[in-house]
Amino acid sequence: SRIPCQLPFFHDRTTPLHNFDILFQDDGARSLRYAPYSANTGFYYVRNNDKTKFLFRSLLFLGDMVLSMTSHQQALAALLDEHSSLTGLRVKTLSGVDFPGGYHYHRKKEIGFLKDIAQGKHVPYLMHMSWTTNKKNKLLFLQQMGLWYTEAKCEAGGGVGVAESLAGEGGLETACCSAEPLIKCHFKDKPSVEQCKDSSVPTIDKNGKSFW
Repeated sequence: SRIPCQLPFFHDRTTPLHNFDILFQDDGARSLRYAPYSANTGFYYVRNNDKTKFLFRSLLFLGDMVLSMTSHQQALAALLDEHSSLTGLRVKTLSGVDFPGGYHYHRKKEIGFLKDIAQGKHVPYLMHMSWTTNKKNKLLFLQQMGLWYTEAKCEAGGGVGVAESLAGEGGLETACCSAEPLIKCHFKDKPSVEQCKDSSVPTIDKNGKSFW
């Protein structure tokens, strides 16, 4: 039977990706810290099976490791390496073309790729704003890239309360989700949609130059 809201690459048994237990976005870092998978833990898919349950149970029991490393991502990266050998856990790092992240957004060598996204020439499946200092800037960058669809009243944890107040009108989706991107221009030196091209906004980086 068909599963509601099926993800083509995740539930489709005819694709090679169906053979993996856990699928991550590429963090972009190639240091030993995140080797060998360079998995970013901001967003990932996990199949519900014995191998993945054991993986995350192990992570829960290693809270001291997370504290000592000051990064749950680094702790999980170490467990991915261990469990791929111990239990045969199948780990996949997804293509940055369809699942880009902050390492694309913040590197000058990716300007052409980001302009394709901004102009609608390439539509990624998902973009996670990693490599970014704080949540506030993540929101601002996604807004000016035309990749933000959450109404302002639902930001900063307001979504559940708003959804409950509109339960008879469609709930969370109706209350919080916009059908069109909610575009705002903030920084001219960061990647943005063309609507921000002539905007009189400041730069965020010292000696920053216009993206366009």
